[in-house]
Amino acid sequence: MRSKKFRKSKGEEVEVPITPMLDMAFQLLTFFVLTYRPAPTEGQFAMNLLPAAPTMDMNAPENPNQDQKPTDSIPAALRTMTTTLHANPSGNLGRVNLGDLEVQGMDELRTKLKEILSDKTLPFDQALIQADPRLKYEELIKVIDIYSDLDITKISFSELTDNGGGPSL
Repeated sequence: MRSKKFRKSKGEEVEVPITPMLDMAFQLLTFFVLTYRPAPTEGQFAMNLLPAAPTMDMNAPENPNQDQKPTDSIPAALRTMTTTLHANPSGNLGRVNLGDLEVQGMDELRTKLKEILSDKTLPFDQALIQADPRLKYEELIKVIDIYSDLDITKISFSELTDNGGGPSL
């Protein structure tokens, strides 16, 4: 018996319907976009960045009533209480500088901040916390809690450079 030869069919092409595949792709895309729920963030802070350079309105009227809150005519750099946090080798809070004043521990920091903020002639209404990169997160949160307890809610953060001389950019 002789084997039969297979013949190629003339001009027949297989058609793949692409429209249903596209419909399904768009339905899946729509489903995932509409059902996606991002994870809640661990914590949110109201942060304001400091201006690049302080500016002062020379035509602003003087504030004769010292009991009022600081106005926007005072530059942000002058309304900002700078706190520098240095870590000890274990990552815990070591040295703390409140402006140019060095304080020891959280209790003394709270006491000095209360003293400074109770003086109505000082315009502080926001804080800049410069933190050592080796500082443990929980230590930073303790300092933030002190500021929040004293009604300072505008807090900015920067990281100290390796030499501890100032913020890194």
